[in-house]
Amino acid sequence: MEFDNPERPECNNLLSIYQIITGRTKEEVEHECRDMNWGTFKATLADALIDHLLPIQARYSEITSDPAYLDQILSEGARKAADIAETTLNNVYQAMGFLQR
Repeated sequence: MEFDNPERPECNNLLSIYQIITGRTKEEVEHECRDMNWGTFKATLADALIDHLLPIQARYSEITSDPAYLDQILSEGARKAADIAETTLNNVYQAMGFLQR
């Protein structure tokens, strides 16, 4: 397992993913993984991905468990988007010389 091997771009890709999700340096990842085989590394990567995604999954479960909260967030987002769209549309009308609504 090594970075920057032109004959093994998939290795570079997977090591880079591992580096990003663990927050380790390239050198640390190289040192940790240099003697691993694919089977060992894939299990290590899978465990790191699971650990990385756990907080996201927990937050998702928290948000989706309260439909009223979710509806409120969606409603606020729709209102903000409509305000931005209205401003943008008015600017376009003005720039094109159309009458403003």
